[in-house]
Amino acid sequence: MTRNRKLLTCLILAALGSIAIAQGQKLYEPNKIPGMAKTVDKGYYLRSGVWSNPNIPVCWEALPEGTATERAWVRDAIAKSWEAHSKVRFVPAAWPQCASNARGIRITVDDSGPHTSGLGSQIHGKGGMVLNFTFRKWSPDCADAKLRESCIRSIAVHEFGHALALAHEQNRPDTPGECRQKPQGGNGDVMLTPWDAHSVMNYCNKVYNNDGVLSEGDIKTVVAIYGRG
Repeated sequence: MTRNRKLLTCLILAALGSIAIAQGQKLYEPNKIPGMAKTVDKGYYLRSGVWSNPNIPVCWEALPEGTATERAWVRDAIAKSWEAHSKVRFVPAAWPQCASNARGIRITVDDSGPHTSGLGSQIHGKGGMVLNFTFRKWSPDCADAKLRESCIRSIAVHEFGHALALAHEQNRPDTPGECRQKPQGGNGDVMLTPWDAHSVMNYCNKVYNNDGVLSEGDIKTVVAIYGRG
């Protein structure tokens, strides 16, 4: 989901220390959910956005010249996170350029705020994900040679969480007061784990996107939805 510059500053903890990351504007208004499931011992997701088949097609809207390395970072980050802990497989193994009628997740590379246009299967075949590789305009701190790979990887893990139907953790009604802010992006309608300060989906996490490493709660959530790999 897009990040709101006025509402949040995340910290990247890297070799250069903590660096503030500017946020983009939100893409769309949150879904109106009449009620929330009761919190039990198991993330925050949209039930209707769960993919019926854990083998989810992925392709690039274009293969921009000179981006093979960055695209490989994204693919590796997803393999080591969501795929490593669940039955989810983003297919084929090497994501191709999108055909005109391609379904699944279609990724655009653009120097703007990374986001998805919905949660989970809401983006099916709609070109619903944007990732940034250069950071010349959006969040220029990430353009630093020592941070760019980390930014690309951790942002990809966050956005693919949305592509799996996970909402922003800080949108939950049980978010602590110190982390409450205007909801960004779509809301979920199921809460599986207690509120997770370390989730890759939580803007209130002191480590930017948890450095792309799934928290225990993230793992429990993706396993509960899609099964253990």
